Amino acid sequence: MDWKLDTGSVQLTNLSHVGIVVKDAEKTAKWLSTIWNIGKPDITDYEPKKEELFVGEPFKVRIVNIKFGAFPIELLQPQDNKSIWSKFLAEKGEGIHHVALGVSNYEEMVAKLQKQKHPLLVAAIFKGERWCYFDTNPGGTVLEFREEYNK
Repeated sequence: MDWKLDTGSVQLTNLSHVGIVVKDAEKTAKWLSTIWNIGKPDITDYEPKKEELFVGEPFKVRIVNIKFGAFPIELLQPQDNKSIWSKFLAEKGEGIHHVALGVSNYEEMVAKLQKQKHPLLVAAIFKGERWCYFDTNPGGTVLEFREEYNK
């Protein structure tokens, strides 16, 4: 096959993490630790303040960051029944929810995907960094962009 592909204008950035929605983050982390030495997870209960949530409905989620060497994963345990993650859990069950890319050109990336008409699902601030999810099609992948200047 000879596909005619575009050349794009943005260089691929670092993989920040893969986000996995789970029913019970502690149980999942304990199970993972029976197989791999994952070290001590970083656990955060996250509920953005009203002024930190730009797009989407208010939510509560437990975030558990685990390092698999150079491969980081983020376990997301919904703490309410209205978040994007609780809806994912109800519709699809536990599993990979998104791929997150750390970017230094956050505004450019958001504008590029909005221009391409990909739905912006949620946008907020976490620990001083902006982040957002886009539902991409074709491909069916939820992409997260994170402002990660020093990573």
